[in-house]
Amino acid sequence: MTTTGHIPTIMDIQDKALLLPGRPQFWTSHHMAEFYQTTPQRVVEQMRRNPERFPEDFWFDLREDEKEVLVTQFAGPNRVNRGVLIGFTKGGALALSGVLRTPVANAVSVQIVRAIVAMEDQAIADARNMVARLQTEAMRKKPIFVMIELGMARGLSIQQMWRDSNYPLWKLEQAARDMLAMRLIDRLPDGMQAGLFDA
Repeated sequence: MTTTGHIPTIMDIQDKALLLPGRPQFWTSHHMAEFYQTTPQRVVEQMRRNPERFPEDFWFDLREDEKEVLVTQFAGPNRVNRGVLIGFTKGGALALSGVLRTPVANAVSVQIVRAIVAMEDQAIADARNMVARLQTEAMRKKPIFVMIELGMARGLSIQQMWRDSNYPLWKLEQAARDMLAMRLIDRLPDGMQAGLFDA
């Protein structure tokens, strides 16, 4: 990619994003060199010459054990200069467009923005789906939750639900508070007072 003038696609950029324990999602200086069509040495040189553009949350030095893991992802250890193998977070990946004077820098930065936005949108969608699955599972496992939800949909107070059920009033109230805490409902049933810890 570095010699053809090819602009990386959103998928190219997303596919190379890495995760290591205790680190934010990042790309290496080698990835950035590939995207911006320059060398890893140049990437690191320009980053270090412009410290005001690269606060500490935009990049990080990889530890030796992390380098060992990452070197295996390239074409063998002889192809990677460990001295320039550092990590760039999303902010750092974008900041490079302001310091690297390559013919494709502007176009690459646009693609990186698009890739990051798509990744964040996907993360939000995944989180929402996970919450929805957990809520569905909670409802399925707890018939008392279903009864409270249906009762609220019918406009019943907690006392009316209690009279129509075999549950003690205290258990219904506790279940309703649990549902509120889990965001299965957005308010307590009529007839219940909000407690100190209710959302």
